[in-house]
Amino acid sequence: MKKITFFIVFTIGIATQLVSQSFHSDTLSINNIKALVRAGGVQFWEPTPNSTNNRSVYEYPNGSGKNTIFTSSFWFAGKDINNNLKVAAETYNTNGTDFWTGPLTNDGIASTNQATVNNWNKVWGIKKQALINYLNSLYYPSNPPPFVLNWPAHGDTNQQQSYHLAPFIDLNLNGSYEPYLGDYPKIYGDQCYFFIINDQKVHQESQGQTFGLEIHVTAYAFSNPSDSALNNTIFYKYKIFNKSTYTYTNCYAGFYNDFDIGNSFDDYIGCNVELSTCYAYNGTLLDGNGQNNSYGANPPVQGMTILNGAKMDPDGLDNLKSDLNGNQICDHSVNGKNFGDSWIDNERYGMCNFVYLNNQYGQYGQPEFPIDFFNLLSNDQLKWGVYLYDTSSNLVNARFAFPGLTDSTNWGTGCGTRPFPNNWTEALSNDPSGDRRGISSMGPFVFHPNEVQEIDICYSTAPSINSLNQNIINIQNLMLSAPEIFQGYVGINDRKPNEIQFRIYPNPADNELNIDILNLRNCKFEIYNLIGQVIKSGNLNNDVTQKIDISQLQKGVYMIKISNSEVIKTHKFIKK
Repeated sequence: MKKITFFIVFTIGIATQLVSQSFHSDTLSINNIKALVRAGGVQFWEPTPNSTNNRSVYEYPNGSGKNTIFTSSFWFAGKDINNNLKVAAETYNTNGTDFWTGPLTNDGIASTNQATVNNWNKVWGIKKQALINYLNSLYYPSNPPPFVLNWPAHGDTNQQQSYHLAPFIDLNLNGSYEPYLGDYPKIYGDQCYFFIINDQKVHQESQGQTFGLEIHVTAYAFSNPSDSALNNTIFYKYKIFNKSTYTYTNCYAGFYNDFDIGNSFDDYIGCNVELSTCYAYNGTLLDGNGQNNSYGANPPVQGMTILNGAKMDPDGLDNLKSDLNGNQICDHSVNGKNFGDSWIDNERYGMCNFVYLNNQYGQYGQPEFPIDFFNLLSNDQLKWGVYLYDTSSNLVNARFAFPGLTDSTNWGTGCGTRPFPNNWTEALSNDPSGDRRGISSMGPFVFHPNEVQEIDICYSTAPSINSLNQNIINIQNLMLSAPEIFQGYVGINDRKPNEIQFRIYPNPADNELNIDILNLRNCKFEIYNLIGQVIKSGNLNNDVTQKIDISQLQKGVYMIKISNSEVIKTHKFIKK
């Protein structure tokens, strides 16, 4: 049995659960992680009304029957113009749900109906190799397979839903998904799932007021046994739309993680501030007492990383990461993105807060009311160096629980001198191990009508904390040096008429940039700096590796545009 506290409460919620939506699910299982993808707010765990067939699937290694996460879920909280608190958040669906499936209307009412809920109660899944096989077959495009033909690219405009929903490759650029004319789904990784949820229902779990959020979710994974980072990681993309007519302030988005390293009652929890990662590890040398679901010796470490967080509110500046002396500035640039890249107001949060809970209710335990969820997301009570929470006024406020030495600027404690204990971890504090849950959040920000927030996260498993950190560093470097891998890249064997296919290398580059053009003639290139100025241009020959001299460019980030009379494609590169 997983949770004593949880199952006592679950029996109370059964009646509500029976009238709540039962969410469709499928399984990511392309690499060393097997994970349940569920068309709802809660991932990896699937409750049933009678609680006899509940299943949790975040299996590592794939096929072992052992799990490192019990459940993970998306949280969102904020306030309206009258300072009324709104919350959409789930933990275990013990009292019902906060989310439905499907899109909302675009009329400002942000409504839905039971037919939409039923029609969208699905996760749409595609494997990359199956898509490539189709694109290179005699059946393309006259006989699309069901996974191409049934891709949910468009909403029902007669019901005032958005026309564009699931992303797709639009060969003739007319904005319509036409699989019989060669269009096909835009997917990520080697296995990909897509679903849509919304919060426009009575919030049974958080008891909070609704926002009118429409959330597009993509879950994906790579099969790459030679790359331990990619092969032991799964990714989620959240695209959050404010479909209401209201502006929300003091907003926080976050993720609730109930990490379980095999046996659920002997874990520790912690975070790496600079890598925007929270994680759990075993609090004892041996995991469990020989149970089938325990790891025994050498239990793994499980992390969750905010790769690209919510957009920060605009301030008219390109906020910097380092001062004039090259020292890291003590602010959100510690783990945020796009600081000092010469673009104004494109900065994104990393992990702004990390707090933790135990398997209990009441003080220091599970949230029960809307204000509890908001306080956890906004972190109103964590103090440095104290197990559980102590609100004594003489203690130092802390953004992050158990960061060890990872916050080198002491941003999490106000940028001053690091308080005692200098290296705050559960292991060094000799805390009693237990059933830990953690909330990683970002904010605050203002969320305007029709605005979109996009968040990328990943879940990664590794043999140790050090190897987990290295995996995250490798993934972050790969997103910078080869961004096409994380932008719906399918492969050079696709049959994509009139689309330029090319690669640039090395990236970052010193004095020369190599470009291979794979399928078009009469192309030219233009290199832009990040304020849009063309600083170098020329022509490219087809099927020949081009060497472009960039020795005169200053160090920094640049965009290269490759085009001919029909098509254009751009790519980011770094001059070292």
